[in-house]
Amino acid sequence: MDTDVTLCNVEDIPDGALKHFEIMGYDILIVRLGDRFFCVDEACTYKWAMLTDGRVDPDKLLIICKDCNGSWDLQTGQPHDPPAKFPLTVYRADTVAGELIVTFTY
Repeated sequence: MDTDVTLCNVEDIPDGALKHFEIMGYDILIVRLGDRFFCVDEACTYKWAMLTDGRVDPDKLLIICKDCNGSWDLQTGQPHDPPAKFPLTVYRADTVAGELIVTFTY
């Protein structure tokens, strides 16, 4: 089952920003790169650090953990650089009428 959740207005997240949301018991990370929004699990799968505290490689579309320097692909959630070895869940993020909507699949 899919559930759409409106997170915020698009303009609430500046270009290049990482923002944490807690929705329906899930900690998620939103990354904005230009007009694209990426939504993945918030926690590093190696150190359980908050990925919001990390950094983004906008050219490779990676989120990089500040604690372990592991990285994950923002589009697929797959680990890219060790020690990351477990994937992040990726959620669909769409913009509709100026709002950011994330779709959770159960």
